[in-house]
Amino acid sequence: MERRQVKASVAALFYVVVGLLALIIVRGNLRYTWRATISVPMADAWWFVDTFIHRYFDGSLGVLDFFAKRGSLDNAQPLQKILLLLNTVIFDMDFGVEGVFGVIFGILFVGFATWLVRVETRGQPYAGVASGLSLLGLAAIVFSLNDRGVFNWSLATLSLFYPLGVLALLICAEYCLRKRRPLLLATTFLAACLLLDTAALLVAAAVCALIVLRQTQAQGRAWDMKLLAAPLVAVAIYVVGYQLAFPGNRADMATMERIHSLFLHGTDAWKAFVIPFGSVVLAPSRIKSMYGAEGFWWCLVPAAILLWIGHVWFWREFLRHRQERVPFVAAGLMLFFYATIAGIVWGRVPRFDFNYLMQSRYLVFYELQLVAMLMLLATKAARTTHSITAMSAFAVAVATATFLAGYFLHGNKAVLRSEAMFNRHLADTIVDLANNPAHVPADCSANHLTICGWSQSARVEVLDLIRREKLNVFSPTFRTRHGLPPLAPDARAGSKSQSSGGNPSP
Repeated sequence: MERRQVKASVAALFYVVVGLLALIIVRGNLRYTWRATISVPMADAWWFVDTFIHRYFDGSLGVLDFFAKRGSLDNAQPLQKILLLLNTVIFDMDFGVEGVFGVIFGILFVGFATWLVRVETRGQPYAGVASGLSLLGLAAIVFSLNDRGVFNWSLATLSLFYPLGVLALLICAEYCLRKRRPLLLATTFLAACLLLDTAALLVAAAVCALIVLRQTQAQGRAWDMKLLAAPLVAVAIYVVGYQLAFPGNRADMATMERIHSLFLHGTDAWKAFVIPFGSVVLAPSRIKSMYGAEGFWWCLVPAAILLWIGHVWFWREFLRHRQERVPFVAAGLMLFFYATIAGIVWGRVPRFDFNYLMQSRYLVFYELQLVAMLMLLATKAARTTHSITAMSAFAVAVATATFLAGYFLHGNKAVLRSEAMFNRHLADTIVDLANNPAHVPADCSANHLTICGWSQSARVEVLDLIRREKLNVFSPTFRTRHGLPPLAPDARAGSKSQSSGGNPSP
């Protein structure tokens, strides 16, 4: 009896420790996100304000506006538009609040992934340890401040909705396959296409590949072609329906022109096999700040090689347990990661180059490879009986991720003051632009405030909108929330300038 009580006490202490560490990481990340997120419209957000929000206030907003894209390779982002609308109505269009929404999505993602590991390892010798370490490890991966750009730009932080949606879709897909329910599978994917858009298309391709891998191992059982066809039918319905709803939506570059441009960048193609993999160990922006350009690839290439070894182990382990739920979901996340890289290469590299893969916002997708490996390693460690190799490797991996998350979190405290000062500078610049739209300040950060590069008439129109509706920097509540001083009476007044132009090009 005493031995059992001691064991229970140790287990309880273990859960408290890992839970507390996970909470510290999440709390530290949330604090950074709230204080560092650029709370004014930034980059692409100005386009959404000038189109989507503008239509809301002039009464012309329709259902199709939630699914409209700037180009055929963009995401429709209907959920993000709903959140932007709610943010505008409730919080006066505060993009700092939008960053908090993204962290909440990340918390839900970690919670669902941990739940899945816990459910699937129930009854195994080390199920409790595996689920506890999974919680800590996933929190350390998802909320790491390895690259600050993920958590100081709300559009990137809000992208944490995609991992959550992809995970939920994969769990539902596995259930439909296990219960052999093709109609439910097709319906699920059709709904996912409406919410996730391009991400759902990539998951559909991943699920079809996993169905083939599963059925090749199912000896003596005929292939269920309905299950294989279900995701494809849903995607076809969505794509055709979208083309009918938006017949004018065209690619910004012809296919042959895109292929030709890819060939022109062909000598740098090796970067696609380095940047997405090595970045999750040490982000490109962090390497440059620590070691400079001369030490960049010396850090990134070894990190990528380490991840490649992890991928070889992952697929070797998956093929042994492909009929189980966690390996299925983890493999789906991994295939989605691969497909995302391919999508970036196809959609962005021809217009820019392979260095575009270093964009901070893509870390949200790159980290899915670590999530997939951790989930699979957790299930292997949970069933450990005679050898402790798997559990030791799992514990070391989680400890390493936790240490790095803590290190990045502590190091980024020093930049909070400068981040806050930069945010205030952007807010002041917007007010100055609204007061004198003909004059663009010399120190205007065009990468953040893209309106600096717009025509005067377009700039006046969008600034008049947010000032007239008392949104963002012109909202007294917003200014109080972010510690900004009240506006002078002339800055609160509506602009005397009238717009004569249309919308700017993004």
